[in-house]
Amino acid sequence: MNRIRLVLGLDTSTSGRRRTSDQGLTLVEVMVAMLVFTIISVAVAMSLGNSLVISKNSRARTVAVNLASQDLDLQRAVADVFAVQTKTWVTPVQGTNYTINRQVNWVSSSTATSACGTGTGTLQFKTVRDTVTWPGNATGVATSTVLAPNGRINDPTLGTIVVAVTGASGAGVSGVTATITPTSGGAAVTTPALTDANGCTYALKVTPGTYTIAISRAGSLDIKQNATVSTSRAVTAGTATSVSFTYDAAAPFTLKYASNYTSGPTAQLPNNLDVTVTSTTAGQYSFKPGTTNPVSLFPFTSPYVIETGAYVPAGTTTSTGADASCLNVDPGQWTTANAAKAVGTSFTAGSTPGTAKTVNVPMGVVNLSALTGTLGITATSVNTKPAGDPGCAATTTYTFNAVSGSPTLALPFGTWRLAAVASILTLNATSIPTGGTINSDGTVTLDPRGVTQ
Repeated sequence: MNRIRLVLGLDTSTSGRRRTSDQGLTLVEVMVAMLVFTIISVAVAMSLGNSLVISKNSRARTVAVNLASQDLDLQRAVADVFAVQTKTWVTPVQGTNYTINRQVNWVSSSTATSACGTGTGTLQFKTVRDTVTWPGNATGVATSTVLAPNGRINDPTLGTIVVAVTGASGAGVSGVTATITPTSGGAAVTTPALTDANGCTYALKVTPGTYTIAISRAGSLDIKQNATVSTSRAVTAGTATSVSFTYDAAAPFTLKYASNYTSGPTAQLPNNLDVTVTSTTAGQYSFKPGTTNPVSLFPFTSPYVIETGAYVPAGTTTSTGADASCLNVDPGQWTTANAAKAVGTSFTAGSTPGTAKTVNVPMGVVNLSALTGTLGITATSVNTKPAGDPGCAATTTYTFNAVSGSPTLALPFGTWRLAAVASILTLNATSIPTGGTINSDGTVTLDPRGVTQ
């Protein structure tokens, strides 16, 4: 029993007696030993872990370098330097996915570098840079090379036409047809290949002269909503002539008119309604829904502002200097808060190349009292600017054909005077379900403040 107590560090001997060598360790000594062992174990484990991480990263880096070098070797073996293009793909190796990004650029004699070789000077050679990344390493490794054509690109007596097509995002657009037609001097040019992954195509050995270069692709538009785009360029012997276009797959918009009106009979639209689509990049584009809905638009990265009515910016004047602006059809121009402290908000729609979407376009809606028989109705804008209406100095008239019963009419926001065509009948508005006022002079103000898209 005394032996057990001694091993546990419980000294049962008389005070001052020395401990013999076989009496064991005290509890404190055991705990200190365990702490030292733990520290050493953790240090060893961390060292082993770091070694494994370093080894794994070194192995991944070696694989990445090999993948990049392999791709560059393959590109050097390509006979046609024009066929080497920008590309990104994923290659799995031993359970790890490696992303390979190949960037290809032309370098011209003027030292300008671009995907298609646009700019001044003659095309000299291509730079190819491969960057390989893998999970856990976003930087990766990169290696590059230079590719020179097997023969001369620019004949001293002939020229080259370089066509570069980029989309809304700034990336190259492939599959676009380029047509080159001589307009002054020059000679017939074989239609170049479709634009490649970089959005590039080339016409080689072109006789000096002036040419019209046009591009087209089904379902595509430029920033001014044109399906076919062209420009004129002069070709000089021994040099490359560059032509750049911004062109992309159109975004079809189906506009749902008077989307804010959901109760009661269907609201009738004017047969000549204007719709204004505004881009901060390229300005306005107006159309008539009777002939164009859905409408296809260039897919800008920034949203469009879409409103019914013929919007005309402030400061616009007629040939005589008179005010020709029309602001109230854009709800965003109603900046004076109403009694509910609400202001107007422009209706916007984003777009994606080639992707169709339905866009809600709110409108003002007015109910009229019962008509006698069937007749036509006109709605003429009034620039009296009541109740915070920013006004419309440019007089606009919309027509409704074959209206009968107690009609429900949809109009752009603003102030309107309603009248019967070829009749002395006075039209009376009974209510404005979308918000607004029936004015004492018989006009109606269709108010967008508080209306949401």
